[in-house]
Amino acid sequence: MFQQHEEFAVQLVNDMSSRFTGLRTTPENQRQITLSCSTQESSSIELTPFAVEAKTADEKQLFNTVHTLDELLTAYTQARQLKPFEEDLAHACDYVSDYATEFLAEIFNHARQQVNDEDARRIAEFVSSLDLYTAVKSIESLLNSQADLILLKIAEVQGWTLHFDHLAIRCGCAEREDAERVVENLCGHHGYLPCQINSENYFQFEDGWDAYVLYKMLENGQQLRLFIDQSSVVNSPQIIQHWNYVYGYTAHHLALRATHIIHEQRREVSLLDLISAMVHSNIRVMTATGQFTSGLLEQVFTRPQKNSNIPRQIRQHLKKHHASLVASIENGKLLELVSRREMTELFKPAYFALYDIEFDSENPLHSAPVYPYFLPVQAAHVIRTSVQVS
Repeated sequence: MFQQHEEFAVQLVNDMSSRFTGLRTTPENQRQITLSCSTQESSSIELTPFAVEAKTADEKQLFNTVHTLDELLTAYTQARQLKPFEEDLAHACDYVSDYATEFLAEIFNHARQQVNDEDARRIAEFVSSLDLYTAVKSIESLLNSQADLILLKIAEVQGWTLHFDHLAIRCGCAEREDAERVVENLCGHHGYLPCQINSENYFQFEDGWDAYVLYKMLENGQQLRLFIDQSSVVNSPQIIQHWNYVYGYTAHHLALRATHIIHEQRREVSLLDLISAMVHSNIRVMTATGQFTSGLLEQVFTRPQKNSNIPRQIRQHLKKHHASLVASIENGKLLELVSRREMTELFKPAYFALYDIEFDSENPLHSAPVYPYFLPVQAAHVIRTSVQVS
């Protein structure tokens, strides 16, 4: 059933291993590429594209005519009502604080005072290529972070195409199957699927949390990835369940990447260039990763959007679990900058053909990353930086 995807991966692996030092075909699986890490270790990563049917971007009619903040907020409200979200699910909010609703309201109240119509237009333009779920979560996220809004402006000035890469939703704990409930809703009502490669669908981390990864391809060529996280053990200092308690199901982070045209070919904007542009705009970053994948996937968090408005009673509740939780949970929202190496133009028509999409080199959404997944050791490393106190 997935023969075309696998044959494509073999050809892609052969191409990459022939052009880049340190990348080689994995003998026991020719669909994987083996790479050497800076730690003198090696790892093999899967290059077989996720096999899903391309879906229609079902919210486009809501956002493609938005030019003002009022229009954006109206479109958001309409989108939020069209399909079930976490707050609509039975028992999903049993262990979420009342403050989570207040927190979301604060995001929009602040936006009404601080976000101008040009920012609203940029947000609407970005989410108009997404589906309902990622559009809603992205709007909440973009309105809650000065760093995100600055990146939208930078991309416009630089002539970059800004791509949704993934977002992370923090749920409660595995004992209550909180992530499983969210995954069921996303698959049943929003059209997401696990991919055909089992190892890329579910991760368990030594830090005491696990994550489901879901995928979607839209007919416009936009790829969507969701990280659905939860703590593995209840009543422990593991932060995810407590973050969910405080903030509910707003996105913990939204990951964005950029591409641009060089010599009539779409190329990735390097993580270094993304970081430099953000630092030039007085946005600081944390610890970058990329060494685990030899640069096929590079990631870094910006300094978090701090939230000092957590109610006193919630702070006291958190201290009972661990003294450091209050400070780390004030990291209310992070922007993740991502760079994924692009395939050569030679491979892109065959790649999009896997989804019955005709490749259009002039379509800015027709970006084709070599590596579509997440290496768990790198994911754990970059997520660990999210609890750094700054």
